[in-house]
Amino acid sequence: MRILDQYTTLWVCVNCIMHHANGECGDCHNPDGHEGGEPLSRVDYRNSTMGMPYSEHDEECLRFLMGSDAPGDYECDCETITFSTRDCDGCGSEFHGERHAMTEWSK
Repeated sequence: MRILDQYTTLWVCVNCIMHHANGECGDCHNPDGHEGGEPLSRVDYRNSTMGMPYSEHDEECLRFLMGSDAPGDYECDCETITFSTRDCDGCGSEFHGERHAMTEWSK
């Protein structure tokens, strides 16, 4: 088994993260198609994972993720940007909104 050590952190829209997780999103059933672009059309989803590597998390978050002092309901917020004007790295959508971290691994 080969360990991939080079990666790129991508920030993707809700449609792209839902497609990666479930194979479909809310806009799949929209008669007009997907808003903004075809989900994950800019990503090699076979070499990508949801979230980001530990090394990309901030120090406070790592303390909880790696330690035993995390409360039972602790959720890391490093992997979500609640509002962004940046284009989606997954589909190129220009719509503003939430962005979620994905990691694309290089060979």
